[in-house]
Amino acid sequence: MATSTQAGALGPRVVLMSSNGTGMGHLTRLLAYAQGLHGCDVRFLSMSGAAPVVARLGHRYEYLPSRQATGMRSSSWRRLFLDRLVEYLRRTRPDVVVFDGTHPYAGMEVAREVVPGSAWVWSRRALWQPGRNVDQLAKEAWFDLVLEPGDLAQGSDRGATVGRDAYRVAPVTLVGAAELQPREQARRELGLPADGPLALVSLGAGNINDTSGDLGAVVTALGSLGVGACVTRAAIAEQADDALDVHHVDDFPVSRRFAAFDLAVSAAGYNSFHENLRLGLPSLFVPNTQTLLDDQQARVDHAVREGWALGAVDLTPRGAEPLLARLLDDGARMARGAQAADPGNGAGDAAALLRRLAGLDDVAAGEGGT
Repeated sequence: MATSTQAGALGPRVVLMSSNGTGMGHLTRLLAYAQGLHGCDVRFLSMSGAAPVVARLGHRYEYLPSRQATGMRSSSWRRLFLDRLVEYLRRTRPDVVVFDGTHPYAGMEVAREVVPGSAWVWSRRALWQPGRNVDQLAKEAWFDLVLEPGDLAQGSDRGATVGRDAYRVAPVTLVGAAELQPREQARRELGLPADGPLALVSLGAGNINDTSGDLGAVVTALGSLGVGACVTRAAIAEQADDALDVHHVDDFPVSRRFAAFDLAVSAAGYNSFHENLRLGLPSLFVPNTQTLLDDQQARVDHAVREGWALGAVDLTPRGAEPLLARLLDDGARMARGAQAADPGNGAGDAAALLRRLAGLDDVAAGEGGT
């Protein structure tokens, strides 16, 4: 347990640190933890280009550019990273540091030695692709604890983290069912038509691989079924879809307005998968098979076997239309099955653990050391 060096009017200080990643997953998971860090002075240190969304939700943040963002040589960036991290830790003196990512950066182990006094936690989602990233497991030694947010598809996990020592909680999402806006309000605030069926189309971060082919196929198929397509503009997306006849959705977190939609066509990253299933949104999942580590295919296959959702790898208008028609007919029943299997949001248990590490008295209810 860390000594509360910054305890005071704002309470012990917790720094939530996200890797760059290619989507919103790391940052959103940390935001979910932050909601339960009552009595703590919460700060964000992020390498994500989407970091400004943190301020929109009322948190302080600093941006630490990733190597890709700077264009620097790896050796030069590593020196910059270490210098910036040490300076930040000396200035903020956190009681707890939480890193969410699958690849802890070289220099973190040095920084925690140079600036001691903090408890370090590795927030590490599972469901890695088999045989990949095994070398990163040795970095568990850099941390006092590994925190693993659960996965509804954990029964299909064949990755390297299976069986590793970790403090496990239920799947983590930023938004829960109690926070869903009513359909009429959600559509109004998103500027969407009040009447008629609508589909949320969110096919990934937009800068791993080109989803324009899938996007065009989905929009065409939805149009044939008389369903309006609402395409997300992710905070870090690079893909333009202005040529398509779609409604644009620019909102974070859009999940609080899921009642606006009748179905979704979505990538199967951790966030999208669990938000869609937890919040009862009938879904066609399209796994991004170009991810380096996240086993989206296993996640989709698991959901399809359980009858929670539909899945497709490559979409054409002809192939997408019957799948979407089935969702319109039977998606609500499938979504209820997923909700029945959901053990609940683990964000609160994760936050309680972090509060305890920061020196506060509550005891987390999660499953530790499994």
